[in-house]
Amino acid sequence: MKTTFDVAIIGSGFAGSILAWILAKHGRRVALIDAASHPRFAIGESSTPIADLVLRRLGDKHAIAELVNLSTFGSWQKHHPEISCGKKRGFSYYVHSKGQLFAESDRHEHSLLVAASASDAVADTHWYRSEVDAFLHARAIESGAIDFANQAVVNLTPDDEAFITLSGGQTIRSTYVIDASGQACVMARLLGMTDLAPTLATNTRCTFAHYRGVASWSAATDTDRFPFDSDDAAQHHLIDDGWLWMLRFNNGITSVGRTTTSPRVGPIVPDNYPTIEQMFSRAKMIAPDDGPRVSGRLQRLFQPAVSQTCWMLPTAAATIDPLHSTGIAHALAGVDRTVDLILSGADQPTVMQYAQTVTAEARFLDLLISTAYRSMHEFSRFTTAGMLYFAAAIGCEERYQQGETPSHLFNADDNAFVSAVESSCSELVVDIDPHVIADRIRLSISPWNTAGLLDPTVHNRYAYTATKR
Repeated sequence: MKTTFDVAIIGSGFAGSILAWILAKHGRRVALIDAASHPRFAIGESSTPIADLVLRRLGDKHAIAELVNLSTFGSWQKHHPEISCGKKRGFSYYVHSKGQLFAESDRHEHSLLVAASASDAVADTHWYRSEVDAFLHARAIESGAIDFANQAVVNLTPDDEAFITLSGGQTIRSTYVIDASGQACVMARLLGMTDLAPTLATNTRCTFAHYRGVASWSAATDTDRFPFDSDDAAQHHLIDDGWLWMLRFNNGITSVGRTTTSPRVGPIVPDNYPTIEQMFSRAKMIAPDDGPRVSGRLQRLFQPAVSQTCWMLPTAAATIDPLHSTGIAHALAGVDRTVDLILSGADQPTVMQYAQTVTAEARFLDLLISTAYRSMHEFSRFTTAGMLYFAAAIGCEERYQQGETPSHLFNADDNAFVSAVESSCSELVVDIDPHVIADRIRLSISPWNTAGLLDPTVHNRYAYTATKR
């Protein structure tokens, strides 16, 4: 087996496999290293319009039709029905009170629906990762990447030419080393890098698993289905100390997780929330085999670049929180940037700029997400905090649609926008009337609010806020 490579990629999840696939297609000698093998349980499953735009751009730029086909629900179903996924028309949020059945008012004061697409055909998707990752990994290997499955990296010496020692005893050499290992943080762990998570404001933990038999929320509550069926969404259920996600796949499986600000993570299905309990009355946990995964603190942040030839993809360098489904978009943008860096021959300034960009994006997301958590005790305040994220996301989507490649995701490269968001976040955590704050923030973000966010006349039902058609 070859022992010298142009690029060694640590981690064969979706990001590492797409990166390996593209680079191998361009004739690079690629080692794809992973401590486990496929298929396997994974989360990080909810895509967004930004993620789909970047995935489609990767497919077009590198002539990989499969990536384009996976960028919308309709084309995914047409070309790859063998890979399970879920339909995601947007984001839905419901606030629950302990001991009470969920009840909605005529003005939708206890729920928020934000559309991300105009139809099922161009909808976003939930990725059933065990099948998606296996598919992408297989394509990378078919394109010429060398598979080092079930081989943990036990030592890494970054230098002009890096040396990587594997658990099987083999040592390989590579010009570039890219860490795509996600929460395993292989590069940071082996090199003893400092975790900057204590500098982040978001502080959450979670537990998660896959279930069969979770009842339909829209059927159980008889909620209206405008602007979309709330089951076809990244569904958020707000409770006292955090929230639950529910992502429904077309194979009958639902991804369910509970994220909390409490130092102790409770069971996935919380006690004494009657409508949620009803949804799980006949549900059965099916994965992982050894029971639900439970995290410590989710947040981590490392300096993404070790050297001119060794760096991390965003999902290895930073995790903030699943609240706004930003993980897939951030990972794919990192793949796009990394491909360009390697194919053009990365130099020190461009790699350092990459690292600064990833860090700036992570810190901006931390501001948006921590503000949402600090506002969660009052739903009207929380919805306003959410609108700041949607303004950031939509602005970024529009720039991609216009053919631009933003230097940062989420409009984090627009200093005036970032300043407006910072001021808005400061106002949101002040104890004054949330409707007064919403009016102020609507005015503050008006230069970027192309989607009519924070419009009180729509009563928390945003029929079309994305740019994808």
